Amino acid sequence: MAKLDITNVPRELDEFIATSGNPRHRQIAEVVRRHYLLELTGRGDELFAEDMMAENPLYYMNINGLSITLRGTEEVSAFYESQHGVMLAATDVTQVVNDYGYWTECQFNWYLTGAALADQGVEVSSPDATYIKKSWISMYWPFDDRARMLGEHIYEHLDIAEIIPIPAEDFITLEHAQKVLTPLLRPLPMYTP
Repeated sequence: MAKLDITNVPRELDEFIATSGNPRHRQIAEVVRRHYLLELTGRGDELFAEDMMAENPLYYMNINGLSITLRGTEEVSAFYESQHGVMLAATDVTQVVNDYGYWTECQFNWYLTGAALADQGVEVSSPDATYIKKSWISMYWPFDDRARMLGEHIYEHLDIAEIIPIPAEDFITLEHAQKVLTPLLRPLPMYTP
């Protein structure tokens, strides 16, 4: 197994942006694209920019066997802080943008150490071992009339999740993501509803 491609989501959104004739849809795709890049490069504090996210985001998350509701910038920001440096690559991605927001279904491939999995109650051979946790995820991100995220609805289908050991050289780190994804960042275009 080689390192998975972490540029596929923004690349596919770029293709959508280039071909969409709808300014609102393009702006939603630009916000999603920037969100993805900021999150994976460890720049979570920038997710709350006035042109990206509404003032009181609401997150509904069913993930890792937990059902969590996050209300407001403080709770959502604390969540992103807790996820700092946790890498993922999305495969088998379907993305849809319409007037209401963004939908995706995909395989999340979480890059986790044995220590991180042990913290989740998973028995591992070594805290230093490296793994991919494959999870089937469905997400909906609603947007407001200014094409800003109102939050996220995230649902994981745990029945088919699996944890696979991988060689250390295939493990994606924050440093690798920053090197590969930072050059893809760009400012959001101006948008007038």
